[in-house]
Amino acid sequence: MTLPDAPQSIRTEPVLDGTAWMAADLAVPEGVVSELKPPHLAEIAAFLSELRAAPLPVQAERALWQALAHRSMPELSALAHAMAHRTETHVGTAVLRGLPVDALSPDEIRSLYRALGAVMGNAVSQNTAGEFIAEVRDYGMGGLNSSEVRGYQTNAALRFHSDDGDLALLLCVRPAANGGTSLIASAMTIYNELLIRAPHLLGLYYNGFVYENRDEEDPPAYRNAIFGYYHGQLTCRYFLRDYVDSAWTKTSVPVSDLERYALDLFEALAARPGAATEYALRAGDLQLVNNNVIVHSRRSFTASGNTGQRLLLRQWVNLDGGRDFPTSLCRHRYGMQTHTDART
Repeated sequence: MTLPDAPQSIRTEPVLDGTAWMAADLAVPEGVVSELKPPHLAEIAAFLSELRAAPLPVQAERALWQALAHRSMPELSALAHAMAHRTETHVGTAVLRGLPVDALSPDEIRSLYRALGAVMGNAVSQNTAGEFIAEVRDYGMGGLNSSEVRGYQTNAALRFHSDDGDLALLLCVRPAANGGTSLIASAMTIYNELLIRAPHLLGLYYNGFVYENRDEEDPPAYRNAIFGYYHGQLTCRYFLRDYVDSAWTKTSVPVSDLERYALDLFEALAARPGAATEYALRAGDLQLVNNNVIVHSRRSFTASGNTGQRLLLRQWVNLDGGRDFPTSLCRHRYGMQTHTDART
């Protein structure tokens, strides 16, 4: 008889490194800001020149984009790579500021964005259509009360949550006329507070909650842990609460009062005064959010007839040499199961 794997342990010590913080600890609301300098802009021009001479489809394999980026944008590639990997141990969020989106065509923006993502890590599909780059905008489909709508498709406010890849990369092409600001909170600080306020609930967070799968994948609902402690690393994945609230429509099992309380407590700790930092992305900002240690939310937004609709581009990227944890903590870490090369 094969012995079963030992269950994971529950971390009982607080997180004391740079990933645990309060808003007042940050030098700037964005966490870390790196401004593009003239040499970086010159490299982008060289990148676009080489791309025009030998076009590369956005869906091309990562290695091709990575090689092109390293060859034509060596300094910017090194900066992007260093920023991405620093989010694992320091603050967990950063902004690369000054990408020249106003001077580029939509295809050029996507190509530059794909290349920068490729030097940070491996992009994975975000839906069953197999998109590596998703448009975050108002699709005119209503709010998250509909099981046909995912968070990136609505202009409604989003609760604090994680995305699936290690990093969520959000490139602001057009900011909203009103609203749409980002709120970022440390999941490690939330964990430290749970150790003090509700240690008896930790097993529930580690066991997880049932989420509705809104991308037409099987099964229609699945269980996902919120915290996991593997190889000495505490990792968080707190997906949108709306998907828990609607899961009963697939399972016929309602959320229990205790589960509802635990979810309410998590979100209250993220939103309590002084916990979260808030800022508005500018056109040309590339926001990095490390989903292993950070939760983020968004204010509702509206568009103006003069400025056009708010548009962000999103990639989910897994870091090279990143932390190891099982699918029970993040079912879609390697993408929606459309591409056979999701783990390459």
